[in-house]
Amino acid sequence: MKSSKFWIAVVAGGVVANVLDFIVQGKVFTDMYYSKMPEHFNMNANPAFYIFGDFVAVFVFAWVYDKVYASFGGGMKGGMTYGIYAGVLINFPTWIFAHLMMQGVSYGMSWMMTIYGVIWYTIVGSIVGQMYMKGDAAKA
Repeated sequence: MKSSKFWIAVVAGGVVANVLDFIVQGKVFTDMYYSKMPEHFNMNANPAFYIFGDFVAVFVFAWVYDKVYASFGGGMKGGMTYGIYAGVLINFPTWIFAHLMMQGVSYGMSWMMTIYGVIWYTIVGSIVGQMYMKGDAAKA
């Protein structure tokens, strides 16, 4: 069973991730891309799935961070560093290949999603790293 600090980090990171996605995905990218290509995007999806999905993503992110914690350390700096690595690892190949494989995903959009994804993981990493410090959790 994970410590309470782990679960607090997941909840805090999930809340921040949802706020980021509401602003960037729900407002900025909708105006820039999604609303201009409704044939490629589901504009009527249930937002509960996106909310739940962010919490699942942060849970997986924090779970892997727990496994590689010794390489990055705790605190905001360690979490941010891990977030940058995870963000590049996940987003760069995903969005560049999405552009190559799917019609409607423009090259510019793939780069915007890549950059946003790295920023997302960096911010979430700083929250998770700050909230989840393994040494502190062991003392509790």
